[in-house]
Amino acid sequence: MKTLVHNALLVVISFIFAVSAAQGGEGALYAAEAPDGAAFIRVINADASGSLAHAAIGGKVIKEVEPLAASPYIYLPEGTYQLEVAGRSTPVRMDKNEFYTVVVLDSGKTKVLNDVAFDNPRKAMLSFYNLTDEGGVSLRTADGKVAVIESVDSLDVDNREINAVKIVLGAFQSGESLARTPQISLQRGKVFSVFAIDVGGSPRLVVAENKVDTSV
Repeated sequence: MKTLVHNALLVVISFIFAVSAAQGGEGALYAAEAPDGAAFIRVINADASGSLAHAAIGGKVIKEVEPLAASPYIYLPEGTYQLEVAGRSTPVRMDKNEFYTVVVLDSGKTKVLNDVAFDNPRKAMLSFYNLTDEGGVSLRTADGKVAVIESVDSLDVDNREINAVKIVLGAFQSGESLARTPQISLQRGKVFSVFAIDVGGSPRLVVAENKVDTSV
C-alpha cells in the first residue's frame, strides 16, 4: 500500500514539474508586449544585390536584412529619430500607435512610408507597395479579372481589408501582367505585405507577413 501511495505521489509530482516546465518553455517563446503608445518601424531591403548589415535607430538595431526581404517591426517611444542604414542617415518622425516602413532602394537611397494600423479579427489586411520606377501598378487576382488594390504610384503604398482566403495575386499595369505571387494564405486578424520590386529590369512580387519583434 505504501509503495502504491509513494508511486502515485511520484506521478503527481512529475506531472506538476512537467506542466511547470512546459509553461516556462511556452513563456520563453513570447517576448513582452510593446507598451501602450509605442511607434513601430521596419526596413524593407529592395536591393537585390546585397544584404543590409544592420539598421540602427533610437539605440536599437535591426540586424541583417536579406535582399528582397522585410524585417519585423521594432518599437520605440514616439519622437523624431535618425535612422542609420546603408551608410545614410534618414530623419524619421514617429507618432504613437503608428507604423512605418523604410524602403532601402538599390541606389542606397531611402524612402519612409506610413503604414496602416490594423485591428480587425474578422478580416485580413493586404498592403501593396509599388517600389518600382513605374506608376499606376495595380494588384489583382493572378488572372487579372478581379481588382484588389488599384493604381499605386511609384514608391507608394495602398491597403485593403479582405476576407480570409488562399489566393494568387498579380501585379498589372495598363492591363499587362508584370509578375505574380505564389499562393498566399490570408488569415483573419493578420496583415500581409506585397512588395513590387525591380530586379534586373523586371518587377518581382515579394510577400511578407507583418510581425512585431518586441525582443529588440
